[in-house]
Amino acid sequence: MTRPFSGRKDGLSLSEALPDRSLFALVAMMGFLAALTLAGASGARALSARWSGGAAQLLTIQVPDANAPLAAQGGGSATTTRVQAVLADLASLPDGTEVHQLTPPELARLLEPWLGETDSSALPLPAIIRVKLPPDTSVPATLEQALGTHVPGTIMEHNARWGERLRALANSLLACAGLALLSVGGIATMITGLATRTGLATRKDIIKTLHGLGASDSYIAGRFAWRTATLGFGGGLSGTLMACLPLLLLLQMAAPFASAPLTTPDRLLPQNWQALANTIPSDMLCALALLPFAAAFICWFTTQVMVRLWLLRLP
Repeated sequence: MTRPFSGRKDGLSLSEALPDRSLFALVAMMGFLAALTLAGASGARALSARWSGGAAQLLTIQVPDANAPLAAQGGGSATTTRVQAVLADLASLPDGTEVHQLTPPELARLLEPWLGETDSSALPLPAIIRVKLPPDTSVPATLEQALGTHVPGTIMEHNARWGERLRALANSLLACAGLALLSVGGIATMITGLATRTGLATRKDIIKTLHGLGASDSYIAGRFAWRTATLGFGGGLSGTLMACLPLLLLLQMAAPFASAPLTTPDRLLPQNWQALANTIPSDMLCALALLPFAAAFICWFTTQVMVRLWLLRLP
């Protein structure tokens, strides 16, 4: 003998009772916003980790009046310039340290975003020395004081300070992203609840009849939950796929800051995909892949709770 109400052909006609199009569209929009939020937070954290990790070993030293003789200030030989004295002091840093003085063309490129194409040799610019320490080494505590005493006016900037600011910024963005995701999840829960309530109101008489004939709470709640979970999964998947295009454009823009620049910045060509893939954090891909399942679970769980609570109030 066939058990009643054991199949999916339950006679509830949920495809007509539930507002399919509106639920699917609203979950898709929530999925789109959630995908952009996840990608932004993950990308900010990855870039912050990359920058702060490299900045911890970087120093930038400015030497005003770089070509002036050091002897003019009572500090050394008449043939030794101020920048040469600084470079000599930097020679005492640990083995493997990279010391590079920016050339005039490099200085011109550095100033081009602010001054345009100008002749940097006509400007009274200080000498800029870039120092990269070996991994797992720290800046000597007395280096800044020693340079300032030996070559007065020398300015040393430890780039690790920028790393700390970037980490603070990334933490703020992650907190904002968490709040945004909670808001999106809350809105998705409310939307699912309203859709379930509409379906229950539309099929109230049929549900009462089936319940009276022996249909269990699990069966009725399962049919509703399966329908909303399917719509939630489809909406979450659609929203995630819609977010892929703007995410690819954003990743293309971020590529020069995270790795080698793309060969053709105005188009996504096959030779650019390897460089673009290097900028995509693995946790971002995992989060985007799990997003449709998270949307389906929210819809399923919300519907299960609402339908069971509604059934408990039946006589």
